[in-house]
This record gives sequence, C-alpha cells and structure tokens, in this order.
Amino acid sequence: MPTRAYLDWNATTPLRPEARAAMIAAMDVVGNPSSVHAEGRAAKALLERARGQIAAALGAEGADIVFTSSATESAALALAGRDLASAAVEHDAVLAWTDASLPVDADGRVTVADPPAARCNWPTAKPAWCRTCPPALRSAT
Repeated sequence: MPTRAYLDWNATTPLRPEARAAMIAAMDVVGNPSSVHAEGRAAKALLERARGQIAAALGAEGADIVFTSSATESAALALAGRDLASAAVEHDAVLAWTDASLPVDADGRVTVADPPAARCNWPTAKPAWCRTCPPALRSAT
C-alpha cells in the first residue's frame, strides 16, 4: 500500500523536538520584552538568549539576527532598496522588491549568465558577513 509523501515544505515544516520544547517553554513566559518590569526583563532575556544561540550557530553577531513576524516581512526587510534581480517565478513578496528580469526556461530554471551584473547595490557599506549579494532566487518550489 502506498504511503503519502508530504511535499509542501515551503508552507509548513515539522519542528524538531528540541525546537518544539523551547517554543512551548517560551510561551509560558509572560511579558513584553520592551518593558522594564520584571516580566519584561525575563522575556527580553529569553529573546536575547535565542538571538545569541542563532548567531553562534551561523557564525554571526547577535545584532545581525532580526526576528520578524512572517516570511513576507523578512523578504521586505532583506530585499528593499537592494537593486536585486529575480525571476518572474518568485513569490510575490520577493517580486515586490526586486527586478524580475532574469529569464526562466520552460522548466522554470534560471540561468544567470553574468553573476556580477545580478549582484546587489547596498545603499550603505556591506556587512562583514556579506561578501557578494547573489540574485534573489528561492531554492525550492
């Protein structure tokens, strides 16, 4: 008997058990991390600990880690003002901030003939962790 294979990993992805446990524990912390009362300070400590753990795992600085409420907000934050090229097959959240000038073939594959021409134009100095900025292309469909 065939079994089902769930392939919509872009929409939802199962949590690792340790991530689920950390999330449930964090939900028990009541407090606005922007507040100065004890509950706010506890929430801020939890948030900063998570930021530090993610930064350490990525070899980044804590200040480089920004939490957002959605993928759309993340795309806007990452892409706005960057002069990136993308392809018309991208998600609307990416297309809103990029130039959909990269061609795709009949199978939806993008070939960038001139990668330097598709790099971004940062409005300020590049962060140390960003050596080059590739085109804004998703890695899965």
